[in-house]
Amino acid sequence: AAARREGVARLCAEMTAGASRASLAEALGARPVLIKALDRAVRDDDEKMMDAIGSALGKASEMAKRESSVELRSVAGSQVGERAGAKPSTLEVRLPVSDMVVRVHESEWRDAGLAWRVWGSSQIMSRCLDAAPELVRALDVLEIGAGCGLAGLTAARVGAKRVRITDGAPGAIDAIARSVSELPPECAATTKAMFLDFRDDDDILAGVVSLEQARASNEARHWVHARSAAHKSMIESCKLPVDDVFDVVLATDVLYSDEHAAPLAASLTRRIRPGGCGYILNACRHGGILADFTHALLSRGMRLQISAIERFDGEDDVKEYQGGHLHRALPPQADAWWTASAKELVKFGASTIVADEEASIAMLADVDVLREFMTSFEGRFIFIRVSRPDVDATETPAISDRAPSTRASSPEDATTSS
Repeated sequence: AAARREGVARLCAEMTAGASRASLAEALGARPVLIKALDRAVRDDDEKMMDAIGSALGKASEMAKRESSVELRSVAGSQVGERAGAKPSTLEVRLPVSDMVVRVHESEWRDAGLAWRVWGSSQIMSRCLDAAPELVRALDVLEIGAGCGLAGLTAARVGAKRVRITDGAPGAIDAIARSVSELPPECAATTKAMFLDFRDDDDILAGVVSLEQARASNEARHWVHARSAAHKSMIESCKLPVDDVFDVVLATDVLYSDEHAAPLAASLTRRIRPGGCGYILNACRHGGILADFTHALLSRGMRLQISAIERFDGEDDVKEYQGGHLHRALPPQADAWWTASAKELVKFGASTIVADEEASIAMLADVDVLREFMTSFEGRFIFIRVSRPDVDATETPAISDRAPSTRASSPEDATTSS
């Protein structure tokens, strides 16, 4: 009973800590759990728990009224599958081209939240790097919002020079560190699990914290799922240095809320070195969030190419299905589909929806058109190549004031599709 009460208390604390967490918990089925717990608290005359549950349910109801609240729209082939309900263990991912095996340690939900298991986007990204190792070979690579770290671990295996695998959840970092320790010695020597919450980078670019202040302090300003003083101390001992930049930045399934778009764009802007690039692979669960993210990147002077794979046809019944999808069993053909999708996405061939720099800049012309365009890709996986102009981070120009003056009348006006 004590453990159950502690679990409910942690859930309430998470839901009242922020809008995005409340929406995620609501989407993942927290409400019926809390209602049952509230009934128990009333029977036990537990006023403290009644207050906590009431606050959490109130936050969830508040978010339900917001148009921008998180909506975990189902994307077939993206889910964790049956492993979502199992105890954390070690997942072995075999890379189909190189035939190498990457061992990935999983976390507890209470420690890492959505970062606790390997999602479909990470499976596809690992296969992208396996199919095209030249994307990271002999380069400095950062993975942000890494979750279990499969993409970063794969980058290390296929020849990256230096790899930093980061997340904003301390419990996720513990699991990543165990995975790093099981890499071949030559890979483990150049790979580290570190802490980065991309809101810290957003604070620097927004002027909330000056660069000098950020350099002078190792204090953790933002984090998720830190449950103890020991966790917070660990964060500060393994924070990614403020000035560390990379040739390549990787991210998978990092856009679940409108609150993520601007900070993620800021982190990519700060962490990609001049002339470098980023690769983001996301299941498109909410086109508006993806539109906000691409607009934020473009407004900071970044350039984009985007490709989108056709929907996975192994789960026809989830085309209109929303919520509760992560536990659904993965069809047996999912693995082969991930591999085929990776090979198609990474080519930026027939799957390309935004082909070049001029096409991406044109998307700044009309935000409403951009949102409509991105919404048309809901239910599919989106692969974005982010290019940084060959100028220093402090000199990167915003280009929103240089957007085309002619209003784009349709998504086709802002993109090139082959």
